[in-house]
Amino acid sequence: MTNPRSTTLPTPTICEVIEAALSAPRDYPNPETLRYLYTAARLAIQKLTPIVAAQVEPAAPGPERASRERAVDEAEAIMREGLSPSPLAASLTVSALGRALLGLHHFAGGER
Repeated sequence: MTNPRSTTLPTPTICEVIEAALSAPRDYPNPETLRYLYTAARLAIQKLTPIVAAQVEPAAPGPERASRERAVDEAEAIMREGLSPSPLAASLTVSALGRALLGLHHFAGGER
């Protein structure tokens, strides 16, 4: 993933954001990196949520539709969370954003 301090490096892919966000509780990144991951994951979730939400209506009732609805609901719920000043709590929030993003990315046609 790119260095959050540099503005000349390319923007990370969704897969890179997911990977870094999911590993935040294990890697325990510095506060600046946590803020960067928090923002990057939120932007990606904002982009993918409408795509997956649009797939719910035409889908037949069943597990696939329920999974998409759950992915959208989980993403919307975690988007209401702020970033705690506590490094551990911030890491857990970033990881939750990563999980929500992973689900949306899967349904939006992304690969992992």
